[in-house]
Amino acid sequence: MEKQKTMKLVIAGGGTGGHLFPALALVEEFKRRDESIEIVFIGGKRGLEERVVPARGFELELLDVVSLKKRNGLNRLKALFKATTAVFKAMRILRRIRPDGVIGSGSYSSGPVVLAARLLGIKTAILEQNLLPGLTNRLLGRIVDRIYTAFKEAGEYFPAARTLYAGNPVRKGILDVPGRKSPNGKFNLLVFGGSQGATTINAAFLDATEYLPDIWSSLRVIHQTGSEGYGAAEAAYKRKGLTVELHSFIDDMASAYAGADLVVCRAGATSIAEITNLGIPAVLVPYPFSTDDHQEVNARYLADRGAAVMIKQEELTGSALAGAIRRFFEDRADLERAKQSALFLGRPRAAETIADDYTRLLQGT
Repeated sequence: MEKQKTMKLVIAGGGTGGHLFPALALVEEFKRRDESIEIVFIGGKRGLEERVVPARGFELELLDVVSLKKRNGLNRLKALFKATTAVFKAMRILRRIRPDGVIGSGSYSSGPVVLAARLLGIKTAILEQNLLPGLTNRLLGRIVDRIYTAFKEAGEYFPAARTLYAGNPVRKGILDVPGRKSPNGKFNLLVFGGSQGATTINAAFLDATEYLPDIWSSLRVIHQTGSEGYGAAEAAYKRKGLTVELHSFIDDMASAYAGADLVVCRAGATSIAEITNLGIPAVLVPYPFSTDDHQEVNARYLADRGAAVMIKQEELTGSALAGAIRRFFEDRADLERAKQSALFLGRPRAAETIADDYTRLLQGT
């Protein structure tokens, strides 16, 4: 009896957590189905994948490529040269690996790899995590075999016949969060800034505490400050005489989410997918320098559907943030409506949906 060939996949892209972590969640689903499947990541130098991917036990190949956006003149020519060189290097890597398929997880570093795969006749797909697709995926959407979107509305930017609204993959450890309530029945508030812009949220929340003295004893606050903001936040809480669970970084986000009644955070794709799948209402402060303002687009989508309150960074004050927190603390019916709206937007089976469809694509069924 002939031994069945082991499937081999390449995951291309990364750069930020919003592109990398959904890909890792998808890989987790593929490995759950078949532990023998071989996974190789191809990413860009200086991206988050350099640290995270090897730590997860996966092989990583690196390309020297930079974004074409906001570059002109000589810098644009240099970026184009790097991108072209990266395509040829990606072709050499793919010929050596000989994968069954290549999935682009977004960011400019995925472009050369997915294009190289298409030129070599390898089945290709891309993950689009945001409501407003980025430049790389808008271009790749013209040539790939399948586009998987996290938002149904993102499908408007791609060929309908090759686009599947699947949701944004979230790792099982997050999806399986147990319901846990705080001691003494307190209102659980989770505050984190994400990989970019934590300082602004830290400052606003520390100021917001001045407007919440009457309810502070009824709050249980978990605050992730980021490494740079931890010392200042710790000193400020001590000066104010306030008790919080303070972290520079939270490795176990599943535990942090467990029992959370409300989240204050940015509006990156991964955070959006996690809180909607878990049904956690949010106060969203979109990062104003995200590409094409996609975080504001993401945040407005949730706010318009009642799952969140959006506060733009230029409008973020301690008073405004405290007001949003107080609204949900005092009106539990409003909190419940927001929870149900978030759950309605969640797609907890996203990784399974994508793995099912891509497997069928590779098998030609």
